[in-house]
Formats: sequence, structure tokens, C-alpha cells
Amino acid sequence: MSSLRTFCQNQENLSLLGMNLEGKRVLVRVDFNCPIEGGVVTNNYRIVESLETLKLLKEKGASKIVLLTHLGRPKGEFDANFSLKPVWEELEKLWGEKVSCPSYENDYRIYARKVMEDPNEIVLWENIRFWKEEKKNDPQFAKFLAMGNDLFINEAFSASHREHASVVGVASLLPSFAGLRLGEEAREIHVLIEKDYSPSVALVGGAKIETKVPVLEALEKHYDKILLGGKIALEYESFALNNPQGGWMKKIEVPSGYLGEEKFDIDAFSANHFAEILSGAKKILWNGPVGKFEDPQYAKGSVIIAKAISQNKEAVRLVGGGDTIALLDSLNLRNEVGFVSTGGGAMLDYIANGTLPGLEVLEY
Repeated sequence: MSSLRTFCQNQENLSLLGMNLEGKRVLVRVDFNCPIEGGVVTNNYRIVESLETLKLLKEKGASKIVLLTHLGRPKGEFDANFSLKPVWEELEKLWGEKVSCPSYENDYRIYARKVMEDPNEIVLWENIRFWKEEKKNDPQFAKFLAMGNDLFINEAFSASHREHASVVGVASLLPSFAGLRLGEEAREIHVLIEKDYSPSVALVGGAKIETKVPVLEALEKHYDKILLGGKIALEYESFALNNPQGGWMKKIEVPSGYLGEEKFDIDAFSANHFAEILSGAKKILWNGPVGKFEDPQYAKGSVIIAKAISQNKEAVRLVGGGDTIALLDSLNLRNEVGFVSTGGGAMLDYIANGTLPGLEVLEY
């Protein structure tokens, strides 16, 4: 990771604030991958966080704004269950501007022309993952995404760990800049990593500990203690037996007990013990609930931890992950836990690697 001074200078060079966009056609990668139930967006946090950049583009005279986003995992083909219609409707409601979303075409070349010729000032591509070329970072697909646009804005920090056409490919074809929120997220995480406060605690939930090893190794360099919750904690014992060489394991602490045969939550003793550790920390990173919080009977551990972090006003705090945000929103605590990142996986990858493909292509 670059020095803070160099990082901030790069941000200034990539800032939208001083740009003249009069008459420009701007392509923007956003992340509107929102939870949807019954055809309605149930958490609009990611849409809301992009609006400052989108409104700024309008204020600076952009003649057309073309938006790219994914939703779920439709496997490279059209799937009505992953259509952006609910997102489109929520965006119009929040922004107060008319947005068009042309009907899907299997041939992305035809679809790109429909978008380019659409007379509306704001156009939303259908789910970018309806085309298999997106995840392959296909250069021809990227060329058609960029077609007719003058510059590219990445406002999708939470998707910037993906080397996809709409994140990396188009940035190589157009003059490219960071959105306001992306810049803020990168800066907040960068600064927090550099702050040497002790005691420092990282709490990581989720699953597949094998994929989290680079993250845990990175956290070991910056945090005094690493707490594990959720499935990753259950997997840790077996992993540690088979991989005794990991130096980062000396800082790991897992729950001492769980609830139910399925172990869908940590027990009260473990939750309170974790809460006590977090209450005394001066620096906190939290990614992922410690149980199946969607079920009220398995939410108690995560609730105890969320409240402990919210009450520790003395600590610098960084929180991320869709499930974490959903939990905080259910408790009305999102604004009480420090900086909340729109990305979970992207946040952890940035900490582990010091960069992300979507940032690297911008020369962050």
C-alpha cells in the first residue's frame, strides 16, 4: 500500500470536483446490488451512497449519464429474477430524476446501441451480468460498454475487487476517475490501517476460512487480536490442526460455545466476552455477524456485539459487509458504529492486498 501522502496526491489528481463536464457523456460503474424481496428493494444503502456523485455529474453539465451495475449471480444469461426493475424504480424515487432502462437484448452489441441512442439523459443498462462477457473481462464487450462515452467514473468500491469488464475493462479505454464515495472509502480504510492504536481488534465472520487466510495474515500485521465468528470460527479448529505454521493464528480467538445443534449462533458467554474485548479497544474492524442473525433466535450474539461497538465512541471503527449493514439497520445503529463501507469482500481484499483491480487501473 502506498504512503498516505502519495495516496492523497493521487486522489487529488483523480478528483471530479474541479472538472468541467459540460456536454460530456459519462459512463458510471455503480453497485446497486441491493437485497430485494417481493419485487421491492429492502435496503437502499448502496444506491443512496452513490447519489452525491450522480448529482454532481448533473450539476457539472453532463449531457448523458450511463449507469452500469450487477445484481446477484445470473450466470451470464437473462434471468427475470435478477432484472433491475426494482432497482430502477428505487433509483428514480431516491434521485427524483427520470431514468430509462432499455429492454434486454441477448446481443450486447445491439443493446449497447440501444443505450447509446436512448434519448433520455440518464440510462441504466440491464443487469451487466446477463452477459457472460462481463465476468470474463472480454475486451470487445468492454469496447461496447465504453461506446459513445467521453469518460468513465468508478463509483463501485464494493465491486472493485472484481476484474470485470465494467470495472477494469472500460477504465482502460476511457479517461477514468474515482467517484466521490469510492474515494472516501479508499481513504477511510487506508487511513485506518495506518493508525497505530492499541489495543486493536478485528472481528471477522462469514465462511470458507481457506479464502480468508490472506486477509487474516494482513490483519495480523495491524491488529492485536482477531476474533472469529460464524462459520469461519467453526472451520478454524480443523484448519489450524492441518496448518500449524500460520503465525497469524497466535492472535486468533474463537467462541467457547454455540447455540443449538447447528451452532447457528455463539452462546451468551462468548458474545459477552467478545463485547468486553471490543469495548476496551481503541481500533476496531468488523466484517460479518457471528450467527444466523436473520433468525431472531440466533441473532443475540450479533446484537450484543453490535451494541458494544456502537457504544465504544473512543475507538476508530470500520464496519463493512452487506449482512453487517442489514443487522445494523435492523437495530437502527448504522450511524453509530463509525465508518460503514459499502463493501465487505472488497474492504477485506483492500486491507489484504493494499489495492484492488478497480483502484489499480485508476492508479490509486
